[in-house]
Amino acid sequence: MFAAALGAGDVACVEMAVPADPAAAKAVIERLRDIAQEQGVAFLLRDDAALAARTSCDGVVVGPGAYAAARKAVGAQAIVGVLAGASRHEAMEAGEAGADFIGFDADAEIVSWWTEMMEVPCVAAVPEADFRLVTAEGWTDPQAAVAAIRSLG
Repeated sequence: MFAAALGAGDVACVEMAVPADPAAAKAVIERLRDIAQEQGVAFLLRDDAALAARTSCDGVVVGPGAYAAARKAVGAQAIVGVLAGASRHEAMEAGEAGADFIGFDADAEIVSWWTEMMEVPCVAAVPEADFRLVTAEGWTDPQAAVAAIRSLG
């Protein structure tokens, strides 16, 4: 299902929440990472930069204020995205610090403002974003996952 969904459209990046079971986490991450990377899709972990580095992921997505530690953990060549929610201030701080992209809540107004004013790309579940976010709900059903990717055009 994962490979089919990635192949259904122009997917640039996948973000994965780290499984709660540490023993299973590494195997799941490595399996999905390999599928994504075979298709030229960047594979990022949520919040755990050290695990992202240990499992050769392409990078990590962290919350505000965690950029510097994440960058140090994954290195200069990895991707570090910062989730700013609806905060312009936190987004600007992360962008100035060097974040590779900023994640926003599904708020067309802040996303439009960001894309007009800033050069750092943004990710959100609205059409105005530089990159569109597809939420996890679509990944429980193979047909829904493929449809979600195709709907992005």
